[in-house]
Amino acid sequence: MARFTFLLLLVCLFVVSKPMLIQASGSPEFSLTLSNEKPAMNSQFDVVIHADNAADLYAYEINLTYDSSRLQFIGYTAGKGGFNIDPVLKQDGVQLAHTEIGSKAGLTGNVILATVTFKALHPGSTPIGLSSLRLGTSKEEWTTFNSSASVKAIVTGTEGGGQNGQGGHGGSGGGAIGVGQSSQAGENEPYSKAGVITPATKLDQATKTITAAVDSDTLKQAQEQAAESGKGIKKVRIEVEKHPDASDYVLSLPSGPLANSTKTAEIEVNTGLAALTLPNNMLHNGNIPAEVVGLRIAQVHPESLQTEARSKVGAHPVLELSLQSGDQTIPWSNAQAPVSVSIPYTPSSEELQHPEHIVVWYIDGSGTIHAVPSGKYDPVTGNVTFRTTHFSTFAITYLKKSFNDLQSTEWARHSIEVMASKGIVNGISDAEFQPAQPISRADFLVLLVRTLELNGAPGAAFEDVPEQAYYNEPLRIARGLGITYGAGDNRFDPLAPVTREEMMVLTARALTAANQTLPAVSKSVLESFHDAGDISSYAEEGVASLVNAGLVQGYDQAIHPKATTTRAETVVLMYSIYNR
Repeated sequence: MARFTFLLLLVCLFVVSKPMLIQASGSPEFSLTLSNEKPAMNSQFDVVIHADNAADLYAYEINLTYDSSRLQFIGYTAGKGGFNIDPVLKQDGVQLAHTEIGSKAGLTGNVILATVTFKALHPGSTPIGLSSLRLGTSKEEWTTFNSSASVKAIVTGTEGGGQNGQGGHGGSGGGAIGVGQSSQAGENEPYSKAGVITPATKLDQATKTITAAVDSDTLKQAQEQAAESGKGIKKVRIEVEKHPDASDYVLSLPSGPLANSTKTAEIEVNTGLAALTLPNNMLHNGNIPAEVVGLRIAQVHPESLQTEARSKVGAHPVLELSLQSGDQTIPWSNAQAPVSVSIPYTPSSEELQHPEHIVVWYIDGSGTIHAVPSGKYDPVTGNVTFRTTHFSTFAITYLKKSFNDLQSTEWARHSIEVMASKGIVNGISDAEFQPAQPISRADFLVLLVRTLELNGAPGAAFEDVPEQAYYNEPLRIARGLGITYGAGDNRFDPLAPVTREEMMVLTARALTAANQTLPAVSKSVLESFHDAGDISSYAEEGVASLVNAGLVQGYDQAIHPKATTTRAETVVLMYSIYNR
């Protein structure tokens, strides 16, 4: 409930283009104080954010600036109750947000908004400042303030333990433990603790490339220290120091720990351009020729793209992801081991009005654009995220696709436009969608496979499915995953309309194949529908589970299990699945 309440507030903060501003009588004054004005390198210290003369302060958003090459954001605390949103790291800054919970008045008087913890990375003077704040009252009225409040920390060259400091010097190799001062060449010594590795880095000023390396021993030690998730997966985090001048990051990793036969661990690599989560089976059966591979994350200038891609991408960010062995690029593709990618992104004011239309494309070697269905912008984290089973060139862009024949199905317009923009559904033509047309069994399974990005060993081909048909591969994937068994006699009947009960059974099986199994539920949930007796026995469990999950609803107090499903109804269901 607390998260739900706060997300409602975030709608006001991030989605509404012109939040209501109020004039405060006796506006608050903001200031910062340091717990230690001269923190030692490798020690942690706090910055306390004060608001004097606050009135009914119920929620806030704070934008704090700092030099991320000298300071590392560790975390923050706020208030004695309420709910803190996860911090949003930006270029040399962090956004913090907090809300109280329940029906009560906000805080009044002199208030500590937040206590922010930093780690000192390099010696020298470094300022920390407030750039802007939004304060909300218990009546959901918001005021925006600009602030010039700042403090200056003088980081000393002597290492200190701080609150969680390690102390001690490590060697210059990628496997050493400890932290040291940066050298004139732009290097810093490696650091590893509790599943987190900060490797030594070096900046090549000529190529604007940051290079770093982690060896097998360091990776193994960090994995042993890492906490285990509820699914038994350990995650190691590698923090590659961000540099404002760098446009290319290359991290050398041992290939062996990434060639496991099954996924048992993940390696999260954070850089200034993007964060990648690598499953430890990504190189399994990949015939990687080297014991060490280079993970490259590089910024691509749109001007270097081919004409069509350049005109469509415009000024949006473009990144190239690749694996290297020496000077050679190693092609990587593994349908069984998707890599998760997260890229910091600041939408335009227009894009913030329709954030679901921020999409991801990959651009192949010939310059052809392909949609990445999983691409999403998260207004809470300020990142665009997606999954990929191959490395290529990826672009973030904005696409608001629509059709001329949606007037009769306004209830489905938003779902259709978003899913079409994502490249998951297509119209009958560029201008028409034909939302009331029944959808075929084949097309329904194609959309399920696309929406859930299902992969797996293909099953046998159906006799009545042509090998060259666009739906042949998705149907074989669905068969291999146990989603469909066909219509009998090794036939699928691909062009027949899908019935509502077939739609629900296939969807329930597909969610299970995507590790989104719906909770078991009694068939009694169907008793409120007067035609529950018309549901086929094989379909009762699937229908009940989707009804219970709220993914489908009946109409006129009936399920209509034998009725056909329209294209509009299908896309609304896919949209609900996509956002689960």
